[in-house]
Amino acid sequence: MKRLAFLIVCFILFFGCASVKEAQNLSNCTYALKSVMVSDINVTSISFLVTIAITNPNKKESATLKRFEGELTANDDKISDITLKDINIPPASTVNAKAKFAVPMSTLTSKLIGLLSMGSGTIDYHLTGTMYFEGPLGVEVPLPVDIGRVGSYNS
Repeated sequence: MKRLAFLIVCFILFFGCASVKEAQNLSNCTYALKSVMVSDINVTSISFLVTIAITNPNKKESATLKRFEGELTANDDKISDITLKDINIPPASTVNAKAKFAVPMSTLTSKLIGLLSMGSGTIDYHLTGTMYFEGPLGVEVPLPVDIGRVGSYNS
């Protein structure tokens, strides 16, 4: 019986250490709101394509993002909620995670609709949310993220 208890404790510690290492890998990553592009405008809605660049600086270990839940704002007006799932970032590389969504015109201010339809480079986009990775025994561990950029151009 003592052997079984010892094996269970070793098993839990092994997976706990692996999860701590993965948590450290994800916390070392850098996040950037690479672009927010208007992909389509019609009478009822505006469609967007948002690209988030996630860079893993670790040379040997990959980082795995279980999910991201956040809110995109433009000039302090909420545009939409953003969700990403299951993204693997290989060692020493950058992954561009993309989210596509449509926003009803009725939820946006007329000033913001005008700036978006003109493709204005003066819009202040901001993405605030939480990145989640899997922790010990399947528990999700949150990591808050707050990123922004000015304009809809690519860099």
